[in-house]
Amino acid sequence: MPQATHSTEPAIPVKRRGLSYLAVFHASPLERIDMVRHGIRAVEAKRILADLAIGQGAGLKALNLSPATVNKKAKQDQTLSPEDSERVIGMARLVGQLEAMVQESGDPKGFDSTVWMARWLNDPLPALGGARPIDLMDTMEGQALVSTLLAQLQSGAYA
Repeated sequence: MPQATHSTEPAIPVKRRGLSYLAVFHASPLERIDMVRHGIRAVEAKRILADLAIGQGAGLKALNLSPATVNKKAKQDQTLSPEDSERVIGMARLVGQLEAMVQESGDPKGFDSTVWMARWLNDPLPALGGARPIDLMDTMEGQALVSTLLAQLQSGAYA
C-alpha cells in the first residue's frame, strides 16, 4: 500500500497550458481531495471558464463564485478556498469525463470537448425536468447528477 505523502504540491499535474481535464477525471478521489485542500489558483479557475466559452460571468455564477474574490485572487496569484476549488475541480472533472468518453468511443480528432460541454450545460434536459445542467453546478450533488447524465449519454441509457 502506498504511503500517504504530505507534499505541499497537488497530486494532479498542471501542464503549462493549465490543468489537464483528463488527469483530473482519471485521478483517484484521494488525489482530487488533496487538490481541493491545496486550492486551485484563481487564474486557473478563470482559464477553465474561458476554455468553456460560457462567459466569465455566467461561469462564476454557475459555480457560485464571487467575481470580485476570483479577480482579486487572480491578480495576486492566490488560490481559491477549498470550497470554491472543489466546484472548479468538479467542472474540470466533467470536461475530463467527456474527453475520456470521446476517446473511448472512437476518433477524438476534431472534437472540441469544451465547446460541446458549454453547449450541453446550457441545454434544458428532460431528465432534469427541463432544468439546465449548468444550473446544478454550484453544488457537488448537482455536479454528481450531471456526471451521471453524461455517462448515460455514452451508454445510450438517456434519451
